[in-house]
Amino acid sequence: MSDELSTRQRAVLAAICDTLLPALDHADDPGRFFATGALAAGTPARVEKLIATLRSPHDQARLRLLLTLLDNAAANFAQGQGFRSFTAMDAATRETTLRSWAHSRMALKRAGFQALKRLCHVAYFCWPPTPDGHPVWGATGYPGPLPQPTAGADALPVVTVDRDTTFDCDVVVIGSGAGGGVVAGLLAQQGRDVVVLEMGGNPSARDFTQIEGEMFDSVFLDQGLVMTQSGSMPILAGSCLGGGTVINWTTSFALPETIGDEWSRASGLSLFTDPQFQASLDRVQTRLNVGTQWSTPSKRDQLLERGLRALGWQVDPIPRNVTDCLEGLECGFCTYGCRHGAKNSTAKTYLADAAAAGARLVPHCEVQRVLLDGNRAVGAEGRVRARDSRMHAMTVRARIVVVACGALHTPALLRRSGLTNAHIGRNLHLHPVSAVGAFFPERVEPWGGAMQTRYCAQFADMDGHGYGARFETGPIHFALPASAFGWESARQLRGDVGRLAHMGHVGILLRDRDTGRIALNRWGQPRIYYEPSTYDAAHMRRAIEAGARIMAAAGATEIFTLQTPPTRAQPGGAGWLERFMARADATGYRHCRMSYVSFHQMGSAAMAVSPERGAVGETGETFEVRGLHVADASAFPGSSGVNPMITIMAIADHVAQAIAARL
Repeated sequence: MSDELSTRQRAVLAAICDTLLPALDHADDPGRFFATGALAAGTPARVEKLIATLRSPHDQARLRLLLTLLDNAAANFAQGQGFRSFTAMDAATRETTLRSWAHSRMALKRAGFQALKRLCHVAYFCWPPTPDGHPVWGATGYPGPLPQPTAGADALPVVTVDRDTTFDCDVVVIGSGAGGGVVAGLLAQQGRDVVVLEMGGNPSARDFTQIEGEMFDSVFLDQGLVMTQSGSMPILAGSCLGGGTVINWTTSFALPETIGDEWSRASGLSLFTDPQFQASLDRVQTRLNVGTQWSTPSKRDQLLERGLRALGWQVDPIPRNVTDCLEGLECGFCTYGCRHGAKNSTAKTYLADAAAAGARLVPHCEVQRVLLDGNRAVGAEGRVRARDSRMHAMTVRARIVVVACGALHTPALLRRSGLTNAHIGRNLHLHPVSAVGAFFPERVEPWGGAMQTRYCAQFADMDGHGYGARFETGPIHFALPASAFGWESARQLRGDVGRLAHMGHVGILLRDRDTGRIALNRWGQPRIYYEPSTYDAAHMRRAIEAGARIMAAAGATEIFTLQTPPTRAQPGGAGWLERFMARADATGYRHCRMSYVSFHQMGSAAMAVSPERGAVGETGETFEVRGLHVADASAFPGSSGVNPMITIMAIADHVAQAIAARL
């Protein structure tokens, strides 16, 4: 099957881009916000390139089919749009047609619209059409990329591979994020010969260009285009040396004691309530310099805190893994990599320790399977991309294999390697995130300031069993609005994004009780089956109501949800909140009615006391294969309820101690 769109599909795509993001004349667009529309910006070609880079041929085929369906006159006639293809419609009818998909009663049609909308909007907003920048930057006061620092974070020393290669070592670690980085650093410092295989690249300060599209290409898993199979939730994860710790928002919560108790009961293990696990947590937090010294609130966090204090609800500083953080405008870009090295990612800490102790770090290496000798792991094999882009075979023979590919790819690798435990790929938690947005009279400039400095756990336990939501904020550039803002029309989108400088928000981090799963497609790649349950969506609904109250108490003049269509309200007057929630309820919170995103994936190869209850034991070793350990968020027995980085690292510390003792 060709990776290219047909001529007719390409024409439909161009018409969709022009409908979602039309060029507007000066009278209709006084700020010249959309003077450059999608066609002039080259957005259709960019979208086609994004479709071609999708990892799954199945996902590519679905998008081509959707474009073909929109080109079908009979299908459009059945939708009441006349017997004509999408390209034959005038602009107003095209917008009406897209709206009918966006608001359809059929979840598949809503999912199809959301997929196309996200691709078109991200392609338009995240790559400036000219070297001078993007028209939206000037219209909103967005600074664009900042000057490079005179001295910034260096890339790690890595092994250059330009031919088929075989290494021998004590331990091969597959993945280098919060889990793999810790294991590699600790074991290398203890004198073990360690090889680290990382699917992503090896960025330095010069690679952190602060252009969103370029950063998605270089440091995010699958260019930031990972989606659940239902189309309802994009999934963001890191893919570079340091993994998610390079791009996350530095929030560094330890696992709450109540969750540790719950995990102990669920897994049958005493680990999560044992002093040795607390010792792992303490070591990790010390190495990362976790604290609140650099937690000066940004304007958006000031608004969150103002609203919470006005309501009398809990609010506290967020501990962060930083040293000498700038906390100002530059810090707001840190989600695309910290150019100053203030973020204590594993790239700066444990992986640097590993490299200094002689570990061999191999970027751009995609591992295909773990090598087995009977029921024992003896290495790994895959392919590595050389500097000339050619692919070479990579084989690593090792006494111990540690899989730390994240909760999406760890179960996929285990399955490709022949493991059959029923829990591999099951019990996937995604911490669905949505938000209540708000516009304020004053400028907020949500792209600047320290990334996350205040949180609220007032609603963290809505059911008496520890499930609910936490409130945080995060830096907002253009990728998240482009992907997550609800859609009514091109004019509405222009108005919302045009006011981005005045936007605050309450980010809602849901601790999901109910789970999804990871399965393999025919090419051995992970497919993610997950939809927020009715139970969890009810908690999101309560959190949205609370978020609206917080923003109103902070002084917002307009509040909106991330639903399609958005639910809006101007706070004030009797019954405004009840009317707001009634409209939100009528739209709904599931199946592509509301925008969600997952920043945290966990639980798909859970630790437990026996193979009947989980996939790996207390040391992370799989029940089926000796010498094969898991050391990442897939080992979680459930959802953590808080940003999981510190918990992942503590588990990895514990696993590394066990491996060291065995070796």
